[in-house]
Amino acid sequence: QDYFTDENRVLKKDPQQDYHLEYAMENSTHTILAFSRELHTCDPNDKSITESTVRVIWAYHHKDMGEAGQNYHGSTRGTKSLRLLNPEKAEVSAASLLYFDLTNKDVPIPDKDTTYWCQMFKIPVQHEKHHVTKVEPLIQKGHENVVHHILLYQCSSNLNDSVLDYGHECYHPNMPDSFFTCETVIFAWAIGGEGFTYPPHVGLSIGTAADPLFVLMEVHYDNPTYKEGLIDNSGLRLFYTPVLRKYDAGVIEAGLWVSLFHNIPPGMPEFVSEGHCTLECLEEALGAERPSGIHVFAVLLHAHLAGRAIRMRHFRNGEEQKLLAYDDEFDFNFQEFQYLEEERTILPGDNLVTECHYSTVDRIRMTWVRK
Repeated sequence: QDYFTDENRVLKKDPQQDYHLEYAMENSTHTILAFSRELHTCDPNDKSITESTVRVIWAYHHKDMGEAGQNYHGSTRGTKSLRLLNPEKAEVSAASLLYFDLTNKDVPIPDKDTTYWCQMFKIPVQHEKHHVTKVEPLIQKGHENVVHHILLYQCSSNLNDSVLDYGHECYHPNMPDSFFTCETVIFAWAIGGEGFTYPPHVGLSIGTAADPLFVLMEVHYDNPTYKEGLIDNSGLRLFYTPVLRKYDAGVIEAGLWVSLFHNIPPGMPEFVSEGHCTLECLEEALGAERPSGIHVFAVLLHAHLAGRAIRMRHFRNGEEQKLLAYDDEFDFNFQEFQYLEEERTILPGDNLVTECHYSTVDRIRMTWVRK
């Protein structure tokens, strides 16, 4: 039955029954219910289902509901963030694919709130073009809440193997000079995300002279409780194939540049910041892609604890197009690529605006924006 709850958490039967049971089954260990509902029911007691993150709340009791109403669930309850409208991705069997791992080796996580750790790696696939078709996070067991995000940058190919010998804290005065050659993001993963599978006609190119040879992996460790003695070996697993796909993949990083000029006052129920990827910027960046531009197939929206909503706006010739991606119910612990239902074309001379909504009602100090 279709019920809703009020601010006192009392269940009430909805006079407008919008949920329809499709099938149900029960055995000695499981009860399974499949049901359907319109995305927009025009019922004030229902929440519209959009492309934003949805918090699904579940609870159950081992006894059926009696005349007196529902039985209290006790501790048998939980929540899960989902994107119900995220298109299904075609899953490629990874068992038949070659792969290599880029993982940290016994990195001591400092007992401080935030650490960015950088380690250089050399791509083992060389001399012949291959395509990376899938990337999976390898998060050390027990560190799921500590490893906040991982970025992979392409570095200069003129480096030598001596840069592989040590990792170092990123953005540090004593950071090795070789790290400064690593500017282009080629992959990104964030907390709550699963593996990323490229579409069947797209792959990340490796193995040629123009492709990444040396890469820098940046891991953001989040340790707000200042836990001591943590040693981490997290990283990424890249699956690849010699069977080439039609298109090469790339990354556009758009948004607010990390700087001291971007800060959020305390006590703000809503604060909006905009990062502009201007037409001059995209004219230059996509100059080699004339006239067809690039085709966007997935978007990762990324923010930190103050983030409440993110929108990726797209303009052409001064007119706003359909949103590239959005999440009006952003969940810090669920940051996953959104696969677009249809690929979107971005042309040289378009504009992109990343609109970030924050809330600092529970903070008494200025918030300085992090990477």
